[in-house]
Amino acid sequence: MTAAWREGRERGSPLGLELGLRLALYGGRTFTRVLMVPICCYFLATAPVMRAASRQFLGRVLGRRITVLDLLHHILFFGTTLLDRVYLLTGRRSRIDVEVRDESVLQEALALGRGCLLLGSHLGSFELLSVVGSVEKGHRVNVVMYVDANSRIQALLAEQVGGLPYNVIALGEPGAMMKAKECLERGEIVGILADRVYGTEETCRMDFLGEEASFSLAPYRLASITGAPVVMAYGLFLGGRRYRVSFAPLAARIEQDRRVESDAKLPWVRRYVDSLEAHAREAPFNWFNFYDYWAPR
Repeated sequence: MTAAWREGRERGSPLGLELGLRLALYGGRTFTRVLMVPICCYFLATAPVMRAASRQFLGRVLGRRITVLDLLHHILFFGTTLLDRVYLLTGRRSRIDVEVRDESVLQEALALGRGCLLLGSHLGSFELLSVVGSVEKGHRVNVVMYVDANSRIQALLAEQVGGLPYNVIALGEPGAMMKAKECLERGEIVGILADRVYGTEETCRMDFLGEEASFSLAPYRLASITGAPVVMAYGLFLGGRRYRVSFAPLAARIEQDRRVESDAKLPWVRRYVDSLEAHAREAPFNWFNFYDYWAPR
């Protein structure tokens, strides 16, 4: 993850975020989405980094000239998933329609008794995956994430419901990966957004949409140390009220081989990147990495 992205903060004051949350909860989804249009137009006009990143990604994935309407559509998709996060995390899931595909993949991985490492991404809504797993199926879900990026919104949502439906393991704090390891050893789900590089961890370069991008080796090392099965997961926004959650197996076990530790992980990284690219082509406006994704780390 670039320094520019890490230094980014949620735009708007705490009061503005509080008002936005109240509006979403009590104004209704349709009304709030209408109000979101001028807000997204404002971001389109005043956020050059977001605008450039959107144009760069959409140009690659769509293979054509990108218009202002494309950029606005992209930001509106992003804004809608943020809005729906409010409903997901406050027990108001009835306001959206969720289709779940291949859930048996997750169930079979958990049945092995070694926990499950769930590899997500900033493609669509990872919160959707967390809620489906923890609330509806009774699974303990832990999400490894960079807390500063969402701390204000998360704090407000947690205040509404007395806590989030998943446990947060904060990246950058001492012992984060050890905590994740302990969760897996207890048979729990650990979710990692594997499409970004955080801090100084070891990376590899993989072709993604025609040019090499950096991907972390840390999730695959965690899987090899713990023996946990690895499942890829996506929560895509399809427009309107519709979302689709899907699961696909990556590995029943990633073997640990210290002699070729990094190289042994590369086929698994390649498989994840191929899956990420396929889903990005299917649902390009769900891509929410608003920075230069192909820049060297």
